[in-house]
Amino acid sequence: MRKPRRDEPRQRRKDPRKRRRRRLIVLALVVTAVLATPIPWLHVISDDPPGTAWRLDGRLQVNDTSIEPSGQWTWLAVGRPQLVGEWLWDEAVGSDDRPDDLRDGPVTRSPALSEPSAAAVGLRHAGRDVPLGLMVEARYPTIEGLPQSAIISSVDGIPLTDRGAWERATSGWEAQAGLPSQYEEPQEEFTFRLGDGRTFTTAGPGLPYEVINTLDLAPEGLTAGISFAITDWLPVDWFREMSLGSSHGSMVALTTYAHASGTDLAQGRHIAGTGGIRGDGEITRIGGLEAKARAANRAGAQVLLIPATQSYQLDDVDLPGTTVVPVRNLQEAIDWLEQPVT
Repeated sequence: MRKPRRDEPRQRRKDPRKRRRRRLIVLALVVTAVLATPIPWLHVISDDPPGTAWRLDGRLQVNDTSIEPSGQWTWLAVGRPQLVGEWLWDEAVGSDDRPDDLRDGPVTRSPALSEPSAAAVGLRHAGRDVPLGLMVEARYPTIEGLPQSAIISSVDGIPLTDRGAWERATSGWEAQAGLPSQYEEPQEEFTFRLGDGRTFTTAGPGLPYEVINTLDLAPEGLTAGISFAITDWLPVDWFREMSLGSSHGSMVALTTYAHASGTDLAQGRHIAGTGGIRGDGEITRIGGLEAKARAANRAGAQVLLIPATQSYQLDDVDLPGTTVVPVRNLQEAIDWLEQPVT
């Protein structure tokens, strides 16, 4: 048996100090990692927010089919999650510019609803018979006794089953609100029903809420969603229920159309775009356009589709190699891309 050397006890006496140093280093690394961890449901959009370009083709699944039209397709996002350290600082010190809590945002902006809706619009433009429903979401009541957020199912006995019904139910609101009483007697009261069955009667015209969001709903059985590598090994389906935003709706609709119709819209190009979309194909406004445009340019996009109503926001933005195309609706985007590339 080997005899211990004389210096071994002294070496052992130094070990506790080394172990403490190692533990402190490990602890510091763990604390740093925790403080730098993003909180996925807290979304920060600063004065100069970061933009991000994400691949869409091959990651969009419609009815369990991978949507992969020819060319390269990219959707754009803006902002970032808040870090744990930033959240702790805000809780301790306070902040005038709090991040958006995606758990409490509009239901109509959840990908679980907005992505199937956008895919349905693309299929309809490709000639498929896809009926659309409607969701009407009211937020921030102007009178007491109403829920802070509610789904409206009917107005004055008109079931809000589609956008046509919504337009019939609301056709007189703006006129009554804008005309002097000597020209038209305002509606004294009207009744609306919530999705949970409760009924309210209030003074008219208009719903007594500050914000009204509408979303054309895809039929039951039509599924659509963008997949990420993380979803293959983590149970993150709950994340799609959050109010993540619907500004990629136009690109979901466009790629779905290209795939379903078999039309080579890209013609070898890298197509990026942003914009919400309605059931009739109208492209709606979005936030953070400049940051998204710069992200598309960094990603090498050759074509950038944007809402026509916001084109002025890029007048002074230099995007070398990227052609900016303002479009009012999905058909305009299709028509522009179908032109022969010279």
